[in-house]
Amino acid sequence: MNDSATAYRVLARKYRPSTFAELIGQEAMVRTLSNAFATGRVAHAFILTGVRGVGKTTTARILARGLNCIGPDGSGGPTIAPCGVCANCRQIAEDRYSDVVEMDAASRTGVDDIRELTEGLLYRSRIWDATGSTSSTKSICSPGAPSTRC
Repeated sequence: MNDSATAYRVLARKYRPSTFAELIGQEAMVRTLSNAFATGRVAHAFILTGVRGVGKTTTARILARGLNCIGPDGSGGPTIAPCGVCANCRQIAEDRYSDVVEMDAASRTGVDDIRELTEGLLYRSRIWDATGSTSSTKSICSPGAPSTRC
């Protein structure tokens, strides 16, 4: 492969916001999450809903990075502003982090389908992407969340 083929990225991924500060039109959600992180009261799960294109996947990816960020020096913790340089942040951004799984549930519509997927995972997933025809839902489970709730 030549360099131009390996450097190509879909425009949606190339210009996808990588921090909450870059999100447009989500000020209330960013403020709510900022307050939760600041007070140390981050919920064990989040459900992001809306029609196609409102930023559910982008928000879920940033939130996953924030929950798993360890900082450049490796001593950080959950933060509203993920560093983007630690191993966890880089792996999540590159879709290589084993604890974050993005799943299109438009084809997985039954309870048994989801049960089969979760039982087959080596690690419990953090991002669930359930896409419907006109709206979709994302549920993100925080690290350490009770398995009965996620």
